[in-house]
Amino acid sequence: PKPPVRLEHRTAMRRAIVLLLSGHAQALSTPPTRLRQRSTRRSAASTAAPTQSNAYRLASAASVAAWSACAVTALSRHPTLALPAAHARLSILQALTPLPLLTASFEAAPEDRTVQLGLAAASAWLCAAVVFAPRFTATAAARAPGLAHMAHSAAITYPAPLRAVAAAVHGSAALLCGAAYVSSPNTKRSSQSTVWRAVALAFAGWALVAAVAPFPLATLPTMLGRRLSRAFGAFSVLYAAAALSLATADQKVLRRGVARAAAAHWVAVGAKVVVERNCLREFYPAAFSRPVASVAALGTFAVALFVAAGRRENGVR
Repeated sequence: PKPPVRLEHRTAMRRAIVLLLSGHAQALSTPPTRLRQRSTRRSAASTAAPTQSNAYRLASAASVAAWSACAVTALSRHPTLALPAAHARLSILQALTPLPLLTASFEAAPEDRTVQLGLAAASAWLCAAVVFAPRFTATAAARAPGLAHMAHSAAITYPAPLRAVAAAVHGSAALLCGAAYVSSPNTKRSSQSTVWRAVALAFAGWALVAAVAPFPLATLPTMLGRRLSRAFGAFSVLYAAAALSLATADQKVLRRGVARAAAAHWVAVGAKVVVERNCLREFYPAAFSRPVASVAALGTFAVALFVAAGRRENGVR
């Protein structure tokens, strides 16, 4: 006869095998709903984030191309005057200075409601500036007889294909950023930077000037003339939104975009002074007719550059 120890050992093994098989059967028969729900949520979130980022990247590249094409078209040749080619190149350079801010804003937009709102407003402004270009660039000499020296300016009308594409690009960007702003949760931020808020207020003021002020004041703060000054007001809105966002939280990408755009503005102004030093009054009569406002415009970009390039203190300058 076999020892009872072996019999007990075999019985214990059989019980263990039965329990193991029953556990596997139960696991196979019960669907892991919670695990599936968690994995589904994670996969959906991971899929939505790259999709949203790709949409912003596409909108950024398209907006840069649309604004650049409009700037080159509007400033390459004056409608009525025969201006030097160097003047046209410098004007185009001045018009392209906010591009670093534009790309940085699109990069920061997915996680910043303030920038989303600023981009939505700026893109809608640019769309209107393309569609209603004659009204944005129309002469105001009839309402200001004292500005007879500016009566030669003619309204700008973009070619139909460029007008359609640029309006679609800027309009789509406005819808993208506007929808993101509406759907994003409102987050409260406690810290505030007085300097950045002052910069935001200054650029908001220049946006208001571009929107409602008569020429020649409306040519500031960029000295682009009637052909593009009111359209450039969209970037004053974007400067204001970026400064308002940086007033509450530091963002390296956004701060770097403001610094580069403001620095590019000063480079363009310096190039104009050097290249056209003998004919500044002839080419920029509007700026010289409003000297105080012109100095204030330059000061706004100088302060923005100084603050954006300065050191951080407790995360906010």
